[in-house]
Amino acid sequence: MKKLIIMTTVFISVSIICAQDIENKKKLTLEEAIQTALENNTSIKVSQIQLEQAERKENHKWNNFLPSINAGASASDNSGLTSAQNNLSVSAQISANLNLSAGLGKKLQSIRDSYESGLLDYADSVNQIKVDVTKAFYSLLYTEKQVKLNEASLTSYENQYNQTKIKKSQGLVPELDLLTSQLDYENAKVTLKNSESLYITNYILFLNDIGYPVENQNFPDLEGDLNDYEKYYDVDFSAWNLNELIENSSSVRSIKDSINQTQLSLDQTKLNTYVPSLALSANVNPYSFSYSSNPVTKNQTDSWSVSLGFSFSLDNLIPGSSAKDNIASIEDSLKTLNLQLQDTKNQLLTNAIEMINGIEISKETLKNCQQNLELAKKSLELAEIAYKNGTKDLTAFQSAQNTYNNVSVQLDNQQLSLITSIIELKSLLNIND
Repeated sequence: MKKLIIMTTVFISVSIICAQDIENKKKLTLEEAIQTALENNTSIKVSQIQLEQAERKENHKWNNFLPSINAGASASDNSGLTSAQNNLSVSAQISANLNLSAGLGKKLQSIRDSYESGLLDYADSVNQIKVDVTKAFYSLLYTEKQVKLNEASLTSYENQYNQTKIKKSQGLVPELDLLTSQLDYENAKVTLKNSESLYITNYILFLNDIGYPVENQNFPDLEGDLNDYEKYYDVDFSAWNLNELIENSSSVRSIKDSINQTQLSLDQTKLNTYVPSLALSANVNPYSFSYSSNPVTKNQTDSWSVSLGFSFSLDNLIPGSSAKDNIASIEDSLKTLNLQLQDTKNQLLTNAIEMINGIEISKETLKNCQQNLELAKKSLELAEIAYKNGTKDLTAFQSAQNTYNNVSVQLDNQQLSLITSIIELKSLLNIND
């Protein structure tokens, strides 16, 4: 039942889109699709929130020097006790305490580095959205192109069927040729419907993914072409310094940030463990906020006290203490991250070289497909003329038609593959145009 509802929705959407006045249809360019996705994507919004948190911590890191301030009041009454003088007293107190550890500087540096890393993480999120939308955009153009090829193929098979009916009526072809052309025509109808269904399904998913507002079922047309591969084509890989690009790649930078934060945490922990901490405190008992019913005990002046002290936990020096184990654990994490960093660099280099080689092969394959398409087009034109003249049978004509269709699909596939591969390679190495 669910599948039936989905298919019904798809075919209704096909009808709506096809029924629209072409002159009134909106156009959606790649740049507009990217901008729409950036404005509506959830991951971008989450990255913005995380960046705002890091910025707030950076702007407010001065609060690490802010002492804890407390105010209190107390009252006592000894009425009813066996004392010489009943006494009611009320007093107020204000205290401030500030503890400064030796690792505070490392903590402040960690806050600053986290903010700078957050800026780069946000930029990475934006670039990833651009990559994903671009790939999906061209993939949708590819599917749209297949629909157009199937439409042309359907027209061709319809013409073949009509020509075969005429020839059959003239006794020029056998009944089998007529049945074969009719079957091919009916199969072409099904193929077209399936390709239209796939295109519309992907089309609607794409609009939903980028958050494109669709009003009154007014779906836009995609403004673009697979021939855009030409602007991705001329990439001089020999001018690239792969090792330098890998050092600046997002995945390597992310591990480096983790190493930096872990190193700061290690330094901070060591300082807090092996260096005494400073404690400052102040207490004030203001006379104006105190009261005593006993003149003898009544305060006449404000009282205050200030203390400065150092503290050091001696158990941190004991072998096997929790503090030393904590330091050892952080050091182990640091070693693990350094190993991961080297593995990531090696894997990135391998992937980049494989992708570059694949792109070069794709370029050569694309040239070959372009040449084959010209040849297949010429062969199809000659086969159609020969079939009309009766010098070739239906099978030979259909063979030429199938060859042309297959080469057309191969060419479109190679164009999409080239665009996608170069986009992924630049994303892998964090290369922004």
